[in-house]
Amino acid sequence: MTFNVIIIDDEQPARKLIENYVAKIDFLKLLGAFKCALGAIPILKREQVDIMFLDIRMPEISGLDFLETLDKTPEVILTTAYREYALEGYEFDVLDYLLKPIEFSRFLKAINKVENKFRSVPLPYNAIQEKTKYIYLKQKSKQIKVALSDVLFIKAENEYVNYYLKNKQKILILGALKNLEEELQDSNFIRIHRSYIVNLEAIEYIEGNQISVGNQKIPVSETYKKILFSKWGN
Repeated sequence: MTFNVIIIDDEQPARKLIENYVAKIDFLKLLGAFKCALGAIPILKREQVDIMFLDIRMPEISGLDFLETLDKTPEVILTTAYREYALEGYEFDVLDYLLKPIEFSRFLKAINKVENKFRSVPLPYNAIQEKTKYIYLKQKSKQIKVALSDVLFIKAENEYVNYYLKNKQKILILGALKNLEEELQDSNFIRIHRSYIVNLEAIEYIEGNQISVGNQKIPVSETYKKILFSKWGN
């Protein structure tokens, strides 16, 4: 799934920062960046815009006043240097509120909210069946179809997740384990540590607070140990 993005901010450095952040995420596509809200009207009418980063204080028309003029709005993420506008912004049912200067980790959290909201839309039965067999990983301009049975475990690495496969291949993509845990909850995968999700079928043995998967030792947190024992081998 790719999300079309526009940026509206009268400050060039702020626009450029968000542009750079968008470019780091494979599933975001920037349609345009505008220094004034009125300049974005044609693209909002012409294109399917999924996410709009919108500054609040701008000349000609403020971001909130601009929202009032729209019949149909994309998911809105407000950006501003003024914390006091947060509550007013949420009255417009915006998805998130980013306080300048915006850090990438906070930007990524906002994007995850968008992704989770779209994923909460019910899938048709056939799509659910397909989803339980395969996972689709987007890496730069390439989308990779991976059989879940080929995944040994998934490891969190800062703002990325690394998929370890049976053929000793690794696939590193941008993402978060929390989202994957929800996506894989009806499959054979289980969270065993804040940094690991494993394929139950790939576990060779459990010894103390470690498991062996694909000749690698992986730690098990006490938090998840009881759940692991209740599901593995049963």
